[in-house]
Amino acid sequence: MTKSDRITPRRPNEGITVAQTAVSYGFAELLRSLDACIAAERPLQRGVADIFAANFDTALTEAEQARDALFASLTAVIELPEDLPTDRVLRLMAMALKSLLSIECDEDRVYLADTLMQHAQLFEVRGSHPTMRTVRRVQQHFFRSCAVLMSMDDFGGPGPDGDGACGPALAA
Repeated sequence: MTKSDRITPRRPNEGITVAQTAVSYGFAELLRSLDACIAAERPLQRGVADIFAANFDTALTEAEQARDALFASLTAVIELPEDLPTDRVLRLMAMALKSLLSIECDEDRVYLADTLMQHAQLFEVRGSHPTMRTVRRVQQHFFRSCAVLMSMDDFGGPGPDGDGACGPALAA
């Protein structure tokens, strides 16, 4: 590697091996954003959150920022060009999650999330090549994290106070 190689910015796909593409890198960032969103949402769950706590506003802001970062990661993966057939599957998974999170009605979101989880095997890549095994591990991580996110109060439907049938209940 020459000095000029270190200074010159590289194109997104330059120097990427067979197992690593712009989509796979973007999807790795998506998984980090998804896990960060889950971590930021945990303190806001019913039974855990204390709306009168001094740090509640900070936790709420962090959760909103984590959601924004997740949407940015989803959009980035969706917009990347496909270099390998596995890229298409990863992009479809990102599209599915973005669509899922865009649904306003909790019942519809829960139904679609359940359907997606029941049919996760349709996204599974086949083959014994190390690239395929790596993509399958990434897919398993994605679906596990999606299941956790969808089980949370704001994503998984009405809570004990009866709100969320199709959006939050209006205050009287």
